Amino acid sequence: MSGWTTVRVVAAREITVKLRDKAFLGSTLFLLLLVIAATVIPVLISNQTPSIRVAVQGQAAAEVVERAAELGAEAQQPDADLPPALLMLGAPGLPAADVTAVEVEPEGDAAALVESGDVAAALLGERITDLRLVGSEAVPVELEALVRAAANEVQVAGAAAEAGLSAAEVRSLTTPATPEVVLLDAQPASVVPPQLLVLLFAFLFYLSVLTFGMSIAQSVVEEKQSRVVELLVAAVPVRWLLAGKVLGNTLMAVGQIVVILGAGLLAATLAGQGRLVEVVLGASGWFVLFFLLGFTMLACLWAAAGALASRVEDLNSTTIFMQVLVIAPFFAAIFAIDPGPTQRVLSYVPFTAPLLMPARVVLDNAEPWEPVVAALVVLGTAGLFVVLGTRLYERSVLHTASRLTARDAWRRGLR
Repeated sequence: MSGWTTVRVVAAREITVKLRDKAFLGSTLFLLLLVIAATVIPVLISNQTPSIRVAVQGQAAAEVVERAAELGAEAQQPDADLPPALLMLGAPGLPAADVTAVEVEPEGDAAALVESGDVAAALLGERITDLRLVGSEAVPVELEALVRAAANEVQVAGAAAEAGLSAAEVRSLTTPATPEVVLLDAQPASVVPPQLLVLLFAFLFYLSVLTFGMSIAQSVVEEKQSRVVELLVAAVPVRWLLAGKVLGNTLMAVGQIVVILGAGLLAATLAGQGRLVEVVLGASGWFVLFFLLGFTMLACLWAAAGALASRVEDLNSTTIFMQVLVIAPFFAAIFAIDPGPTQRVLSYVPFTAPLLMPARVVLDNAEPWEPVVAALVVLGTAGLFVVLGTRLYERSVLHTASRLTARDAWRRGLR
């Protein structure tokens, strides 16, 4: 067989074995459900309107709660405009809520209703200036915001009526000219914080590289332990065998990432999160490219780590360096999630570039040429590591007597 045919056959075998692995299928299904849940659940939660019962005692309290209920209902309308008085008083973006008033007689005990849990809170007061909002351990934030806004509006209306102002005069007072906002470094609006997408990309890279890397190492040592590798090496060159293993696992890793991202994008689209889909699509291409380069950079070293072991029990020792090489950049990317000099420098370091350069693309603080330069740096490093990993693999894969160190394997001659 030709070299490419051999590599293709070995890669197909690796893919077939992986597709029959229940652990791999289970982990993929878990990640799919995790990504879908992380996309859909926050949307479902945000779309739920809380129902709040409020005990009311006093004329002013009743008037304010009535207006708060109206504001909570208006906030449920997507295109609802706030009254000018509320905009002037700094109450934009009022929360949606279904507020129900429970009237309490003047001699009644509203606090007892709060303590018993019959109502979420109680608003007390005959006059607008004497209002008290009473809660047990805490007052629902939605209710507090609506009551404050309603009280402000009632006070403005009362003051205007006492002054004999007309409706036009009230509008002129409560609708002042707002200053123009100019952003020197404007960022696109997003339905989710960009840092959340950065963490998601970093986690997927970390988990996939660690999982598939250990899979490559385990496959190599199992072939050594069962002496199957001796038959394989007798039939095909060692380099072709290694190339097939790396190619097969790389295709599976990239395929898994694409499927997970696709599921997340589909879930976001069905949930009506169009802006989220735009943001992810804008960065997913760079993420997949850097993932491919980063995985290829480390794949041969994972195979070499497996070849250094003589049995499966030795893997913990021979792969410890590779685990650190994956975990350390992951935590470095988390600590450097905020834009700054540290993030910029680490985005060019081969081990952290696959995590941080796509992050800078998401955060929109990278020049168009920077991802290209970083990708070339990772590609060059990948070439060096492929040579290093291939040499270690060739010189240790047939050694089954004992566990080797990387130094011993480097000094060994080819057999």
